Amino acid sequence: MNQYELILLFDPSLGEEKTGLVVTKVEEKIKALGGEIEKTDKWGVRKLASMVSRAKSLTQGYYVLIRFKSAPAAPAELRAYLKVNESVIRSFLSRAIVEPAAAVPAEAVSVGEIKGEPIGKPE
Repeated sequence: MNQYELILLFDPSLGEEKTGLVVTKVEEKIKALGGEIEKTDKWGVRKLASMVSRAKSLTQGYYVLIRFKSAPAAPAELRAYLKVNESVIRSFLSRAIVEPAAAVPAEAVSVGEIKGEPIGKPE
């Protein structure tokens, strides 16, 4: 299973309740495709950086981030589902960058130690 991030953009005039229902339907679709929801973050209403072709009059959008795991075939089906969903103005689906396990921090050394030279003033 791969990890994915899905960002959804909604019209803020839909309201919190209707947006929540659509997010729930998207989560159910992910689960139906064999996925597993890790986290859902509702970012709220934010100013749009550029004009969206589906809704040219909007200056703000309601953002939601969904992190999930699924099989490699699921994103294509999810994209097709989101294209026909009229409540979603824009979506962005990408494979998440998996952070490696917490590495042991490297100990600081001086250049002299790396080259094998003695540290300090030569005598």
